[in-house]
Amino acid sequence: MMKNRCAPFVFLLLCSYLISSCEKDDICLIETPSTPRLIVRLFDKDNRLNPKAADSITIYGVGQERALVTLTTDSLVLPLKTQTAFTQYAFLLKTSTVSTTVGDTLQFNYSRYDEYLNRSCGYRANFILDDNLISYPTAAPNWIESFEILIDTVSNEQQTHLAIYH
Repeated sequence: MMKNRCAPFVFLLLCSYLISSCEKDDICLIETPSTPRLIVRLFDKDNRLNPKAADSITIYGVGQERALVTLTTDSLVLPLKTQTAFTQYAFLLKTSTVSTTVGDTLQFNYSRYDEYLNRSCGYRANFILDDNLISYPTAAPNWIESFEILIDTVSNEQQTHLAIYH
């Protein structure tokens, strides 16, 4: 008789323990900011305040066979490598002359620091660009006249980090 009275209490106690030990699912929401990419804007070399689109620009990661992007635009969004202190991109531009391509390679040097987001998303990398960006001409004539770091900390994708004048 005593066993029958205690059984529901033991059962309820066991169920409440099991339910309370469950954890909420940790899901990293799509809206959570991830590792930011480098925002590059292209400007007219003669009037540095005017954006100037590059027609049919093709961008390759150095050492990669496939193009990262081919488009006509004045804004570029480029990922930076998180496992090294630099990333190199080749910028190739078709000219109005048939079958003529001009290009430049830029090496972005940076330091990286990690930012803790939360338990479900973990960490994201942020970058601080070094002043010594290196330009390697890949063909004559170059199409990049000069470049300028506008914001050295790459922690979001809402601001332009680098200006290229062509």
